[in-house]
Amino acid sequence: MKKSVLIVQIITVILFLFACSNDDDSSRISATVLRAVDGDTIEVQLKNGEKEKVRMILIDTPETKHPQLGVQPFGEEASEFTKKMLVGKKIELELDVSERDRYGRVLAYVWIEGINFNRLLVETGYARVAIFPPDIKYVDDFEEAQDKARQEAVGIWSIENYVHDKGFKDSEQEVSKQVSEVDEKCKIKGNINSKKEKIYHLPSGQYYEQVIPEQWFCTEEEAQEAGFRASKR
Repeated sequence: MKKSVLIVQIITVILFLFACSNDDDSSRISATVLRAVDGDTIEVQLKNGEKEKVRMILIDTPETKHPQLGVQPFGEEASEFTKKMLVGKKIELELDVSERDRYGRVLAYVWIEGINFNRLLVETGYARVAIFPPDIKYVDDFEEAQDKARQEAVGIWSIENYVHDKGFKDSEQEVSKQVSEVDEKCKIKGNINSKKEKIYHLPSGQYYEQVIPEQWFCTEEEAQEAGFRASKR
């Protein structure tokens, strides 16, 4: 009698765990990757046909389009890795606590064939762990992957003192040069508002000074080709 009760209990536990697992999977959002914006940012198309820009959470890859920092070491490699691994593929998006960032981008963990791609970027040395509470669901696992990458000196960890707690280190001379180039040529600010509208702002615009740019453009044509429209003011 006791043995049969124990078997029933074990089966109950297994069924409960299986149900929880299914619940976790069902909460994910299916999508197809259209392009890699950067190492940690992609554009996807959802099942309903809507397009969304997704910022992978709990990680940070070196920049390739930053208006001041330009292309950082391993930025292009990280971007190319994301492009090669994800573009054209079916993925699942898992949200944490926050749904979007201030630019209107979806904040998510990207899963492909059962692999957490955010973590994979950390493991391969293309990204550092970037902690922004409350989105910290996998922080312990990610930090473990980061420790291993650091010990093996792969990717971003192959450059001494390159990674710090707020990002990646560039020489003052290079940053100064890139800032100067932006000041001289690329003054058009591209921003995504709360309604997910892509809008570019000219220096003469009413809201130019207040706008926090997500992208910088040198010409209006360049902004329009990227899907941005001119601000009405």
